[in-house]
Amino acid sequence: MNITDFEADVEDKILARGKRYFADEMIRDLWSEAPNHYQAVVDGSILYDVDIRMNADGEILSHDCDCPYDWGEYCKHEVAVLLEIRKRLAQGTSFPSEGKRSGMRAVLQAQSHEVLVDLLCELALEYDLQEEVLYLLEDEDEDDDEDYD
Repeated sequence: MNITDFEADVEDKILARGKRYFADEMIRDLWSEAPNHYQAVVDGSILYDVDIRMNADGEILSHDCDCPYDWGEYCKHEVAVLLEIRKRLAQGTSFPSEGKRSGMRAVLQAQSHEVLVDLLCELALEYDLQEEVLYLLEDEDEDDDEDYD
């Protein structure tokens, strides 16, 4: 799939939503730290990080968004970013080499291990999810009945 005609491979409803995000200028930041590798922050219900990699011919090699959408290959945030990339490439507009990731994943990745453990324990207690968290993260060989305070 190529940046010039990617729309043919996107579900109509998602394409329309992505075009609306593009038209409403919901892309807060778009940059390229390496040739043909684009990263963006898109405004939605929260801020989402989008990552697009292409080859020199404009073929889309990979795309990723940290939104929860998983009912199709592309989400509306990715569509909006692809439209913006295509527009800038057609205009010959350069991309800044730095941007600011603002989505949840980026914020979590910037935290220390201790902060993340404390946050997970606090949320698990607040929403009564201790057993589910332990079940999902515990090694099958270990029997750890430790309560988290």
